[in-house]
Amino acid sequence: MNKSVHGFTLIELAVAMFIIVLLLGSILVPLTTQVEQRQISDTQRSLEEIKEALIGFSVANGYLPCPDITSGTNANDGAEDVTGTNCTSAEGNVPWATLGVASSDAWGNRFRYRVDTDFTNRSTLFGFSSSADLQVCTTATCSTTSPEITLTQSGPNGAPAVILSHGRNGLGAINANTSIPNPAPTSANELENTNNDNRFVNRVANTASGSEFDDIVTWLSRYALLNRMVTAGKLP
Repeated sequence: MNKSVHGFTLIELAVAMFIIVLLLGSILVPLTTQVEQRQISDTQRSLEEIKEALIGFSVANGYLPCPDITSGTNANDGAEDVTGTNCTSAEGNVPWATLGVASSDAWGNRFRYRVDTDFTNRSTLFGFSSSADLQVCTTATCSTTSPEITLTQSGPNGAPAVILSHGRNGLGAINANTSIPNPAPTSANELENTNNDNRFVNRVANTASGSEFDDIVTWLSRYALLNRMVTAGKLP
């Protein structure tokens, strides 16, 4: 009795492989999204812990800590850098060793920290009359009159401190393993968070080429800080 032997044709194999690829893609994409969201959530939680540590430091000492400088002697060691009675630099890394907080974000980069030096002076402690001029906006072309653009005032009731992660792309950050700066960002909004002035941008993430933005930004409110100082009996 003759029996015909029948196998898969190349077309059938190709169709089967295509279906397998589609199934794997439907599984892997959600997993990638979940991992990325967890990294963002972990970094946001670290930023909130840093903000609380800044308040705790000011309650204990009467002033905010200085940044950890990113170049020169003792750079990138996690300790605040002070020259005389004030900061060596107004901007640098979060002084993670001084504060006892996370040393890097979920992508292995240092947190950036800028502070108004009126709130870091060791000889003239800050109080109700101290001005804070750090400004956070939703675009690099910040407005002083449009509330949907300006998230904090430009002064005197601006933010005493701004803390941020440079996000997944890490552009403009200091690599935590090598202490070497990552490549600079190219979009205007991310550049605003690296140009060492008193203005920062916080906005919805965007992956479009030329305007990408994935920085995660938070700031310390002047009134929240003063309130915590009063509650702790440090002011007036």
